[in-house]
Amino acid sequence: MTGILSAIGLLFGKLMYFIYNTVGFHNYALSIVFFTIVYKLILLPLTMKQIKSSQRMQEIQPELARIQERYKHDKEKLNEATMKLYQEKGYNPASGCLPLFIQLPILIALFYVIRMPMSYMLEIPAKAVGEMTIVSIQKGEFNYGNVGEEAYNKIKDDPLEVYQAFIQKDPYYEVKIMSVIDKDPALIQNNTYLNDSQKDVLSSFNLKMFNIFNFGTPPTLDFKAITSDPATNIPPLVLLLLAVLTTYFTAVLSMPAPPKNDKDKNAANAGCASKGMLWLSPLMTLWIGLTTPCGLSFYWTINNVLSFIQTKTLNKIYKKDGKDQKEEKSVAKVDNKRGEK
Repeated sequence: MTGILSAIGLLFGKLMYFIYNTVGFHNYALSIVFFTIVYKLILLPLTMKQIKSSQRMQEIQPELARIQERYKHDKEKLNEATMKLYQEKGYNPASGCLPLFIQLPILIALFYVIRMPMSYMLEIPAKAVGEMTIVSIQKGEFNYGNVGEEAYNKIKDDPLEVYQAFIQKDPYYEVKIMSVIDKDPALIQNNTYLNDSQKDVLSSFNLKMFNIFNFGTPPTLDFKAITSDPATNIPPLVLLLLAVLTTYFTAVLSMPAPPKNDKDKNAANAGCASKGMLWLSPLMTLWIGLTTPCGLSFYWTINNVLSFIQTKTLNKIYKKDGKDQKEEKSVAKVDNKRGEK
């Protein structure tokens, strides 16, 4: 599974880098925005199916409520009658869940790209990154981290082993090295494992937005860390908060409209558009966001904003189409009655 996600990550990295070099104007934040737009366009057919499914659920709510009332003491007959109604109306409760299931591996693969931009996006050789690590440790600009001084001293003559040791111990290792590069450009220029093209790419690459939000920094709830370095630790929390809030409002929009009849309330939340999902989605965003670089929170926020706009637009289109179809059926019935007379 890890190999598949890594392969998807490499594909996303190439796409991100292509966007970065073209319409992204060598701006990392703008590249994420355009990447998200491309992703939304690819999933548009599934999104349309999900919205149609949600509207179909609203249509069958009254009938579903009557079935639940009729067979409330017989669970087996209730399930049979419910499935029969779904088949007659062409409704699949699981169809609205598919986009949610697809998003998870995409998020994980994108997590790889954001935490390891030199490997997945810029295709910088591992030896070059290891060499930068060795030099920065010699200069006192980088510490041994989770690898430890003793283990590091055994491998410090082999840049590839150094890279492998650090990347296994620290998921944000590449991002941290890039922060050191920003302070010491000589790490790039004096690196014998980099060609001129790769040096130019690394020199111009920047993980920051407005020079405030460093997309490689994960959020922290450690009060001491926040107060000691607010400029570094508050922006990631702001992005995470935006991600959680936009996830909640997007989830609210995806829920079926509340039924007018109190008896229909039990039928109002079937499939993936349930009250449980209303709270589960923001909580999942919070949990994942706290353990990943804030670049993922930025992506999540952009994705939610686009989803909100997309859902609003498609709902209007489908409601208008549904209204037109009802009017056509009504006209057809009147014409049939006239014909009979």
